[in-house]
Amino acid sequence: VASGGNRYETSMIALYEFKTGQTCGASITGACATAFDTSGVEPAMDLNLSGPVQWVGGWGLNFAGGKAQASTAASKKLRTLINATGEYSIEAWVAPGNVVQEDMRIVSYSAGTMQRNFNLGQTMYNYDFFNRTSNSDANGNPQLSTPNAAEVLQATLQHVVATYDPVNGRRIYVNGELKSQQDPSPGGTLGDWDDTFAFVLGNEVSGDRDWMGVIRLVAVYNRALTVDQIKQNYEAGVGEKFFLMFDVSSLAASGSMTSA
Repeated sequence: VASGGNRYETSMIALYEFKTGQTCGASITGACATAFDTSGVEPAMDLNLSGPVQWVGGWGLNFAGGKAQASTAASKKLRTLINATGEYSIEAWVAPGNVVQEDMRIVSYSAGTMQRNFNLGQTMYNYDFFNRTSNSDANGNPQLSTPNAAEVLQATLQHVVATYDPVNGRRIYVNGELKSQQDPSPGGTLGDWDDTFAFVLGNEVSGDRDWMGVIRLVAVYNRALTVDQIKQNYEAGVGEKFFLMFDVSSLAASGSMTSA
C-alpha cells in the first residue's frame, strides 16, 4: 500500500481517512462503529457511526440516512483551536448520491437544524457554506452557495474545500478551483462559537438532515488554505493506493527491450 501522497497538512486539527473500513466490510458494530481522527491533535475527535452507514472499499463511508458524530467534549477542540487563529478550512472528498437532495448536511459543527458554528452542505447542484460570526445569526446565515446556473455539484467524486478568514470571508473551492462568488456577509469574528456543539458527518446531530452519498476524506484546519495548498491536495488524490512492483532487469539484460 502506498503512503498518503504529497498532501499539505500544516495547521490540520482533525483528519478522517476512513482506513478502518478495509477490515470492517459492511459492519458498523464493535470497533467498526468508529471512524478515527488521525490528525494527532488531541483530543482525538473520533466519530461514532449510527444508522444506515457502511464502510466502502478503498477507504470511505457511504451514508444512506445515518451519521458519524463526535462527542461534544472532543468537538470542543474545534472551537478552541479555530478561535485562536480566527480562520479555518474544511476539506472533503465527496461523491453526492444525487443532485435532488436539498438543505442536507455533509460536514457540520452544530446543535441542531437552527444552531451551528459551521456547515458544509448540499442543495441540489449547489454546495452551501454556513458560518457563525459576529455578522451572522446563530445558524450561520446568510449562507454562501455556489452559483445556481453553474451546477457545480455533481453526483461524482469531487474535492471540496470551504475556507474562512476575516479579510476575505468565506470561499468554496471545487476540484482546485474557486467556485463561489463574493461572501454576502464578509468579515466578522468567531467569538460567538458555542463549544457545546458536536461535529458530525452525513447528517445533522438531530438526525433529520440525512445526506446521501460517499465521503472518502475529511480534514479541518485552523487556517484558511491558499489556492496553491488546495490544488496540491486535489492533485494528491484520495483513497487507498497501491504500488505495482515489478522488475524488468532480466528483459533488459537479454536484449528483449527495444527503444521506440
